[in-house]
Amino acid sequence: MATPMMARLLARVPLWSFNKHFRRTIAIAFTTLFFVAILQIQIYRYATTPPKRAPNEAYYVKTIEDHNEPYTMSTSSSFNPIAFPAGNNMTLKQLCASFPHHLLDKVQPVLKTGFTDAPGRMLSQMESCSACFEPGELLIFSDLDDTFQGHKVIDVLATLPQSYHTFRKFRSYLEQKRLRNSGASPAAFKKIDGWSLDKFKFIAQVEQAWKLKPDRDFYVFYETDTYVFWDPLLRFLNTLDPDTPLYMGSASPGRIDEFGRKTWFANGGPGYVLSRATIKQMLRRRVNSAGQYADPPLADRYRDLLNDDECCGDSALGYVIWESGVQMQSLYPMFSQHPFQYIPYDAMRWCSPLFSLHKASFDEMRALFRWEFTTRSNEHATRHSDVWEFYKPGSEPLRNNWRNDDRFSHKVDIEGGIATKDACEAHCKSLDECFMWMWNGDALKECFVSERVVIYGQEAEPERVHWKMANYTSGWIVDKVEKWRDEHKCSDTEWFAHSFSRIF
Repeated sequence: MATPMMARLLARVPLWSFNKHFRRTIAIAFTTLFFVAILQIQIYRYATTPPKRAPNEAYYVKTIEDHNEPYTMSTSSSFNPIAFPAGNNMTLKQLCASFPHHLLDKVQPVLKTGFTDAPGRMLSQMESCSACFEPGELLIFSDLDDTFQGHKVIDVLATLPQSYHTFRKFRSYLEQKRLRNSGASPAAFKKIDGWSLDKFKFIAQVEQAWKLKPDRDFYVFYETDTYVFWDPLLRFLNTLDPDTPLYMGSASPGRIDEFGRKTWFANGGPGYVLSRATIKQMLRRRVNSAGQYADPPLADRYRDLLNDDECCGDSALGYVIWESGVQMQSLYPMFSQHPFQYIPYDAMRWCSPLFSLHKASFDEMRALFRWEFTTRSNEHATRHSDVWEFYKPGSEPLRNNWRNDDRFSHKVDIEGGIATKDACEAHCKSLDECFMWMWNGDALKECFVSERVVIYGQEAEPERVHWKMANYTSGWIVDKVEKWRDEHKCSDTEWFAHSFSRIF
């Protein structure tokens, strides 16, 4: 029975299927399809594997030449009204009605703080240069979620991947969260090392600022002990192209990159500015042919840069920006790392604008903010010479228990020495360009003088230095200072371009 059935089946099969040519064609087709599939697999693997540079091939960074000569340009204020009469008793709300809120569609302020920071820091910030921002306009990043005077405070460390939890210095953050969730008393938080957590915020806050407020022209990052002069900074940013990669601030030396090139970063204290083009370059991730990301997100990509041996987040951020192909621009002294009382007033700075200060006291920040509203001019941005008017250093001859010495002063070392305060003053008067002096009295008997510069200084009570008692008397040669000011009237505002030879 099997043979007739087989015969019937074979009878139904077309004779062309037994053709030798047809069978060869089928074999070739299957072989071709097999090799095409293998080729597709290899192409996919290649696309998902990031390409490697040649061993000695350095990534490209567009460098910027130093320019040490100031330049002038025409700017105008966006505040309306620009200023108010001196001695007014206006509230913060009334003063802030003049703030140009419409510019916040282009310029995004980003304030960094910490849960364990001194409480007076946020308060003084929100009663001075951050007072005019409405809730939702200012981004505030911290190491715990919170609210402050209606402003949302965002825990930016919560956005970091789990891999960060293995860092020893990151454990303070986990413990801080545990304490807060358990309702611990404020005293329990004293063991938290907030400074060690600070470095983890810098890269993360750039990512989050773009995510929450995308595509702004510029992002201004600053801290609770930074004082920002918004009028001159906004004038300046209005002259720049946001689609050019820009990273601007007061420069500090950074690490040497893998190709032996010296890098610089913007010190976080006086704040720094990133253009949207820079942030886009930082956040850019390669993709494969299927549209999948071949690179991890920014914070994941640079996790190892924030290891326990790295001290500072501003340094790490600067290196990330450098690897993104953007060189930092040093705009000191417009971004100033000096505390307010130690601003140096000299020929280089006198007619230049001031964008920021670092470590002004709480009371100084409040007073300076109100003072600003009475002194702005549409004719020019706030200059160092304008800020001199706040304390008027050099307009009085003597202050006891006061120090006006700084990096610009030097100890007098002459034959026979300086034996008295009066002799220290006389020595300064004998030098053509000595504007101020300081005497360390009692057992130390040291005389310091400063030439071609005026500084206000700060109160200093008697203290023991190297097992010897010291008290401090500071003086200024008033007639020399007045003469110098008369000879240095500002006919225009002197703006500075980038220069690493002009740093703090």
